[in-house]
Amino acid sequence: MSVAIEVKNLSKIYTIYENSMVRLKDALGFSKENHGREFYALDHISFSVEKGKTLGIIGENGAGKSTLLKIITGVLAPSEGEVIINGRVSALLELGTGFNPEYTGIENIYLSGNIMGLSRKEIDEKVQDILDFADIGNFVNQKVKTYSSGMFARLAFAVAINVEPEILIVDEALAVGDLFFQQKCNMYMKEKMNSCTKLLVTHDMASIANMADEVIVISKGKQVFYGEPLQAIEYYTKKAHTEVFQEVRNERHNDDGNSGEKNADRPPVESSEIDAGWEQDDDWILMKDDNLGGALEARIEGCHVLINEEEYKGYVQNDDVVRVDMLIRTERKMKNVIIGYQMKDKYGNIIFGENTHSSGFPESTILPDGRYLATLSFKWPCIQENNYFLTLGLGEGNHEMQHIIQCWAHSIFEFRNITNLPNHGLFNQKIDEYKIQRVKNNA
Repeated sequence: MSVAIEVKNLSKIYTIYENSMVRLKDALGFSKENHGREFYALDHISFSVEKGKTLGIIGENGAGKSTLLKIITGVLAPSEGEVIINGRVSALLELGTGFNPEYTGIENIYLSGNIMGLSRKEIDEKVQDILDFADIGNFVNQKVKTYSSGMFARLAFAVAINVEPEILIVDEALAVGDLFFQQKCNMYMKEKMNSCTKLLVTHDMASIANMADEVIVISKGKQVFYGEPLQAIEYYTKKAHTEVFQEVRNERHNDDGNSGEKNADRPPVESSEIDAGWEQDDDWILMKDDNLGGALEARIEGCHVLINEEEYKGYVQNDDVVRVDMLIRTERKMKNVIIGYQMKDKYGNIIFGENTHSSGFPESTILPDGRYLATLSFKWPCIQENNYFLTLGLGEGNHEMQHIIQCWAHSIFEFRNITNLPNHGLFNQKIDEYKIQRVKNNA
């Protein structure tokens, strides 16, 4: 299959100055030395996208994603490397790109079509399709500078897909639209644009999992991962958790090296003894560092899954009792320990989950440094037949949303769910009351 986009050793370098006066002196040649420092917005990025494939690009804010797309579309010039494009490109970048704010919606439709090389007759044939998809009514005859961001996104996306692009590039522009329009756009790209090569930059991991064939993760201008969508999402999530909570950990250690000693008068949780040779038990799953994220002052070293107190036989059904044993190691005393789980589908969507805090278990659990065996259990719900992936979490704090994630163990066990019950959605919820009554005809 031929390649639609090829990026070779691409870099974008800016010179950063302490202030505008230093920049001016260097620009006028008043100094023999350059007082600026080089900043790599992109640092030697390389990848290729085959025709008809979809590449997702994810990363934290400021990672360099938008800079990469601007170079690919020709808005910016690279400092190093090259981009080879084979096909007509339609891009939906920052709101406002390619539209004249003083023109009406209709006028901007013709402007964009001309830029794409379409004749007026060709644009005439597409105008009604664009208007039907955008669905902004009479506002199409108003200047676009009066549009809300959502209306702007509707018109811009409708234009971008109706000029029959061979390559479509979308950079977070749909995030300002309403939920139903986002779903409409995603369905259109997935179902009606199979032959079109697509580059998608978004923070919506569900869209990435559902639409992308491959994903690259960019961090601080560097390409740090390139591979399957779910693996990329797990890498990105783990990296984000680790960086955020490592900062929290460092700040706490700098402020108070003995912060773990608070509430020392409260007794520690009782722990179970397990055999020292548990690592040799084939039923235990040992955690790899690649699966772990968080502050990691405490970590999950291994886990063991039982179904109805028996070893997992390759499937699980509704009402089965799932028991998860976790071996935990702490580097310091932990207070207000929270332990929980999430069950995700193959697209990375969280289907269900729970933790000890929201389940009402005591918040005062204290673990001195050492190793512990934690056990939790839950009943498997009636959900669609599919494969589901277990993620375990270990936190510290007394607030549902504002606690420190000490350890995430991502997608460490796969459940195959089977059911003999009809499913009318993701979950089944029985009707508790039903009646039907005849209405008198008073006519």
